[in-house]
Amino acid sequence: MFRLSPRIAAAFAIACAAVAPMSAALAAFPEKPIRLVVPFPPGGPTDTSARLFSKTMAEQLGQPVIVENRAGAGGSVGTTSVTREQPDGYTLLWGGTSSMVVAPALYPKLDYDPIASFTPIGMAVRGPLILVSRPALPSPDLKALLDLSRRQPLTVASAGTGSVGHLTAELFDRSAGVEILHIPYRGGAPALSDVLGGQVDLLFDTVTLLYPQIAAQKLRAYAVTGAQRYPQLPDVPTVAEVLGKPFEAYSWFGLMAPANTPQPVIERLTKALGAAARDPEVKRQLADLGLEPVGDTPEQFAQSIRTDLDKWSLVVKQAGIKPD
Repeated sequence: MFRLSPRIAAAFAIACAAVAPMSAALAAFPEKPIRLVVPFPPGGPTDTSARLFSKTMAEQLGQPVIVENRAGAGGSVGTTSVTREQPDGYTLLWGGTSSMVVAPALYPKLDYDPIASFTPIGMAVRGPLILVSRPALPSPDLKALLDLSRRQPLTVASAGTGSVGHLTAELFDRSAGVEILHIPYRGGAPALSDVLGGQVDLLFDTVTLLYPQIAAQKLRAYAVTGAQRYPQLPDVPTVAEVLGKPFEAYSWFGLMAPANTPQPVIERLTKALGAAARDPEVKRQLADLGLEPVGDTPEQFAQSIRTDLDKWSLVVKQAGIKPD
């Protein structure tokens, strides 16, 4: 019969003694409040969606989920701060398209890597963009707009160079075979103001920003960038429908933890995130923001990040986009 030597047996006993408290701690997670870092200021869809999910997740986890806004440098300050925290599940990041895929595509020397620096928990919400025009533009639908763009110069506004709206406009140009002049602004509100005022022809931006103006018939909506039509605008086609080829662009937010966070903790958080995504009141309030709940798995979220990072990095390269 095989016997361990006294030295090996002692070492094995010590290892087991060390693992037992750790396993018990993981099983009891969470035992204290969780911080959820939002890398943007209070207000707006990023912050609002985080607070919606934090409330419902707290009910699922039995501990408060406290939102902490850490804004700066386009989201990189708060995002970087999470990479320096202990990977124990008690400090999480509300990561989004701009900080997790657009910024890495634009800035190759960030202090974080969207893949290596984090453990994905799940995508929480996403929302398509909408292409709209100034009221007086003489094109009743997207096909007519494309024909017009080939006959005369058109302009498209965005919330800024390298914004999701800008990259979507560049992707649209290449997919549709047109060339529309990009006009960057410092934020979505001033871009929208100049489109409403007729100074710029077109704008790609979120449903949250544009739907009220579309509903008031102050803007014409040509197409949405999602896989399906937007429920509140059933007569507006998707870009893919009109072009006859795949085309998707979303603004999304999801939950992330520092790299090497233990798998049992990730599973617990993913379960709570999914429950929040299915909550009827969360769904209702997200719909008011032009967002749809997702609540997918860590593996699905990781694949979405990689896919978007590849897509937007290629657009940045092909368009020669240089950040301001």
